[in-house]
Amino acid sequence: MSVHQLSIGDIKCAVLQEGAAFMDRDSVSARYPNVDPPDVAAALGDSEPSGSLNLLFINSGGTRILADVGFGEFGPSGMGGTLQGLDSLGLSPTDVDIVFLTHFHADHIAGFFTPEGEAIYSNAVFVTMQAEWDEWMSRWASSSAEADQQNLARFKALRQRFRFVKAGDEIAPGVSVVDLQGHTHGHAGLLVESGGERLLHVVDLLHQHFQFANIDWHFSFDTDSEIAVQTRRRILQHCVDEEILTLFYHLDFPGLGKVTQEDGTFIWNPAG
Repeated sequence: MSVHQLSIGDIKCAVLQEGAAFMDRDSVSARYPNVDPPDVAAALGDSEPSGSLNLLFINSGGTRILADVGFGEFGPSGMGGTLQGLDSLGLSPTDVDIVFLTHFHADHIAGFFTPEGEAIYSNAVFVTMQAEWDEWMSRWASSSAEADQQNLARFKALRQRFRFVKAGDEIAPGVSVVDLQGHTHGHAGLLVESGGERLLHVVDLLHQHFQFANIDWHFSFDTDSEIAVQTRRRILQHCVDEEILTLFYHLDFPGLGKVTQEDGTFIWNPAG
């Protein structure tokens, strides 16, 4: 379990490491369908693939926000660090006021429920994009897989506790929603602003360091690969132009740094 605390103006934040998954090099190379695997392997070079899961916790004027919930303590071995991270901050899941679901991939939502189907963050309002909810209700409804049917029933039972937002909406003072569509239809991040400081959480905009230099490479888990490429280019250019502190969900913990550009190529500069 690792926790990295930081302040954005008057807003207290922390990056909570849910865990770090082992990433097999061959499976990483196979995740970019419009690229020959040897080219992906060459881009990866001698570096180990990044497999961290970095969740953002925000305390804005006493409103406690958790962006995604990871796999949770009932997930794969080595996961569950989010709950431990909250504990190290003196908090429990019942202290979280808002759970913001950036998208509904398993590594972001599996920690939502106990094995019995009870919501772990029992006092929270659940916030996501309407497009995200619609995509996954449809996907799960058309699937015969037991896990998908279970997710469908559990989330539908909590429908009245969900609040749907759009890009630009403020979910707490200084915390607003950012459109990141492409990875999923309603993939969204958060912009934290206070006292002239900013943090942009771009979630699954990309997954590996070599993608900064290869932003046109499709990723197998993207719902719409072409829109994902357009979004990746737009958001990374915004990060460069604004010189903004940026958080990535899957880069090496804590996933914080700044994006620069040299000769048209984006470059990742991890925070020191």
